[in-house]
Amino acid sequence: MDLLIEKGDSRTYLSQLKVLVTKFEEGAPAITRNSTQIQGRNGNVDFGGWHTSKEIEVEGFYRADDLDEETILRERLYALLSDTDGFYITEMRGELTPDFERPGENEGNLYEQLTTRPSHKRFFVYAKSIEPELQGNIGGAVLYKLTMTFTTLKLPYGESVPRDLKIEKPVAIYSENLVTGTSDELKSFTGTVWGTAPANPASGTYGTGKYHASVYIENPSDIPINLYVRVNGKTGNFNGVRIEPGTNGKIEYDFDVLEGQSIQSAWVGFSVSTTETYTYKYKDVMITREPSLWSPSPSDPGYNNWYLDTYYNTDNLVIPYAGTVPCSQLEQGFIVEFTAKQSGGNLVLTLNGTEFRYNGQIYSDDVLTLTGYEYTKNSMSIVKNTNKAYFKLLPGVTNKASSSLAGEIRILNFQNLYA
Repeated sequence: MDLLIEKGDSRTYLSQLKVLVTKFEEGAPAITRNSTQIQGRNGNVDFGGWHTSKEIEVEGFYRADDLDEETILRERLYALLSDTDGFYITEMRGELTPDFERPGENEGNLYEQLTTRPSHKRFFVYAKSIEPELQGNIGGAVLYKLTMTFTTLKLPYGESVPRDLKIEKPVAIYSENLVTGTSDELKSFTGTVWGTAPANPASGTYGTGKYHASVYIENPSDIPINLYVRVNGKTGNFNGVRIEPGTNGKIEYDFDVLEGQSIQSAWVGFSVSTTETYTYKYKDVMITREPSLWSPSPSDPGYNNWYLDTYYNTDNLVIPYAGTVPCSQLEQGFIVEFTAKQSGGNLVLTLNGTEFRYNGQIYSDDVLTLTGYEYTKNSMSIVKNTNKAYFKLLPGVTNKASSSLAGEIRILNFQNLYA
């Protein structure tokens, strides 16, 4: 085992000071209660309790060639651990390698055989006591046992390393649809004589190269249905494997646009001259550079709403909190940052049922920063226009966040807390 000491950007392992850690024991958080006794009433009236601190006991051994070296090691240990500003300690778990050996089978420095990995939590502490104890002279070197007791300075919990967390739903990768006027809902079309559904012109002139065409068709008629693409400068239309009468399916194929050519239009229909009337259904007409799920063309009127709903939908976003005790903004200090992607008024931001309300106007790209006691919009205070709510992350439940406007939610200084 080993112990990692972190002070700002400085990282020191006790093994660097020739200390071999043999014990790391953390106690439960100490509890303080607020209760009082009322005259004439049996027992106490309890007003609740809270955690105050946690103690961690660490033991190890260090060896020095002589008393002079031991004095130097002890001074360095005291300078490292007796710090009034506090520091983080992390248990480095592991075993000596190899696990089993015969006497004399391996040689070398014991510390070089340490294989360790950090624990999932660390503690912000000060050293309550540091007690070296002479064990004797072993092999011409002095051996000391080192017993240390650490007490938490701020939170009485173990903490994961803080990080900024963007919470969002998984989103597929979409290719730009070059065809306008399409939908992901089935449309019925009834036609005669070359029966073509209304043409969907390409939303612009695109360069040469390979393209992908696709559509979904339901064909209850008596005639095959296909997807056609017309390219200027090319004789004939592109088409795929047709959907036969009485069947459903997806048509998709690749086609090339050569130098001097351009995409003109795409449509669903049949290529047989007839005076009869046929009805069929289709959806998801697309021309893209790469195969993709359906999306509207950026030129379509509903594209902005689709884009916001796809990429900035904040309904029931899950926060992956894995701690074992509640994490409150007022204690731990995490920050909820909301970046608006649409305009509106009276924003409501909800986390685990707690509602934060802002009764002012929001514009796209406005940034609200909520700490639980300070509330800003674009770095300007908005406290008087809010309900001054603060948030908690809870253990053992699915922590969910939502907002009444489309946007992006980030948790800054996110940590898991462990009892």
